This record gives sequence, C-alpha cells and structure tokens, in this order.
Amino acid sequence: MSTGNEKQKILIVDDSEMNRSILADMLGDEYEIVEAVDGAEAVARLNMDSTDISLMLLDIVMPNMDGFEVLAVMNRRNWIQDIPVIMISAENTSSYIEHAYELGVTDFISRPFDGQIVHRRVINTIMLYAKQKRLIELVSDQIYEKERKK
Repeated sequence: MSTGNEKQKILIVDDSEMNRSILADMLGDEYEIVEAVDGAEAVARLNMDSTDISLMLLDIVMPNMDGFEVLAVMNRRNWIQDIPVIMISAENTSSYIEHAYELGVTDFISRPFDGQIVHRRVINTIMLYAKQKRLIELVSDQIYEKERKK
C-alpha cells in the first residue's frame, strides 16, 4: 500500500496497445500505471514488486500466457489474496466469467466498456482492499496486545 503522496500502482495487462492506452489514459491522472504486454511479463513484474501493485486489470486472451494462467500463478504464489484483479475482456461467455471468478478475480468487465464504470469499479476495489488490509492490521494488533499481556 502506498504512503504519503505516492500514487497507487495499477498493472494493466493486455496484448493490445490500444486497450492499454485507453485504460492508462482513463486512470493515469489518479494512479501510477504500469503495463505488461502479456501474462508472462505480468508475472515477471509481480515477481519484482508484487507488494507495490494496488490493482491489476487483466485481459484473458493473450499470447505466451493468458489471463487464466496468470491467475493460476497468482493463486500458487498467494498474490491473489493481496492484489485485487479486475478482468476486462471481450470474452464474455458465462463459462469464461465463472472460471475467472473461480480463480479469484474481484470483478469482471466486458468489452466494450464504459469508462466511468471502469473508473468507479477500480476506485471501489482499491478502497475495499485498503479497508480489508486495515481490518487485518487492527485484528493482528489486538491479538498481539492480548498475547503480550499474558
């Protein structure tokens, strides 16, 4: 989680430069945008700095490693618990959407998308995860205090 005046970081993973550009333009004023052209690059980025990523916007159909494979890696490495993923894809059959949720995505947005809806869902998801982290910290602090007093 970022501190001070640092912008929170969003990782946009999509093989389409145009799609990445649209999303980056939409969110770049409020967030630091990092891009990956496919799933393999996304996993490499997460290996470098998974703790700095506040949210991932992930496409399904990409070369080298698709979105489902990225989610599988995120599950194996327990990143999915700390990094919310919003899947944005033109693949909107119910089986794709259901599989995405089974692998831990927080939200699914079908393409073509409405920019205001994407923006609102990004804000809501980041706020929700920030509140969740804060609650976990509070509970951990309380447990620590109880144990310390024993």
